[in-house]
Amino acid sequence: MAPAVKLHWPLLLARGSFGLAGIFPWALPIARATLPLGPLGYLFDKMFVLVCHRMPERTLVLSGVPMPLCSRCAGIALGFFIGALAAWPRPSMSSTRFFVGGAGILMLLDVLAQDFGIHPVWHSTRLLTGALLGLALSLGLFALIRRERALNTAQPNTRE
Repeated sequence: MAPAVKLHWPLLLARGSFGLAGIFPWALPIARATLPLGPLGYLFDKMFVLVCHRMPERTLVLSGVPMPLCSRCAGIALGFFIGALAAWPRPSMSSTRFFVGGAGILMLLDVLAQDFGIHPVWHSTRLLTGALLGLALSLGLFALIRRERALNTAQPNTRE
């Protein structure tokens, strides 16, 4: 395998995986509304039961079909997609930790405000805080992959 290809495949795989995982919950309700997916569409929808509570009052509806994730989880998926699409900015690992921490705190504040009745379910804040956390996590993963790649190219390969 050529060295250039060998060094880039983890980043490409991560970007492709995060991009697909991020867009799938948004595309699924539209596909279920417009295509004859039948039991397959139902199965795809039910896959998300494992990762989200899917409360109806906290779930967006696209094309007349509820999303397979609540609006906060849909925001996280959207953040994954945006991070995979742009992979920018390219923060260091230390700044990524602050970004993930800050996004997590904002999400926690929104969760607490909603659960203690300070404000009702606002899909806009749920989407925004979820998207910030998803973006931070995806950029952190890409920063980690870039750091590992740099470390591996800086050290001579002793296995060959």
